[in-house]
Amino acid sequence: METAVTEVVGDIERGRRKRKKPTAQQKWQIFLETSVKDAPVGEILRRYGVYSSELTKIRRQVEEGALRELGKKRYAKKPESVPYIEHEKLKAELAAKEKALAQMSEEYLVLKKSLS
Repeated sequence: METAVTEVVGDIERGRRKRKKPTAQQKWQIFLETSVKDAPVGEILRRYGVYSSELTKIRRQVEEGALRELGKKRYAKKPESVPYIEHEKLKAELAAKEKALAQMSEEYLVLKKSLS
């Protein structure tokens, strides 16, 4: 415990402060507060200990997140992936059914001709 305290004291003496990264909730709050018309942006940034360059990054993150979420199609069907083996099996089954259908069509035509 004593070493952690001496490290922090040493950092303060050298003029370096440990900065915390704002959480997502704090970033959202900073964005909301600075988006208000005539908001004192400098004061808000000082209160949160954030630089103006970080505010630019926060605004960009909010925009990207909003565009990503708004661009999603909520009710669109998601493509279903099928393993290759199952795909090949279904393909063979489809070919067999198409062949059987062609044979039945021929038989139908023969029966139709014989009845006419």
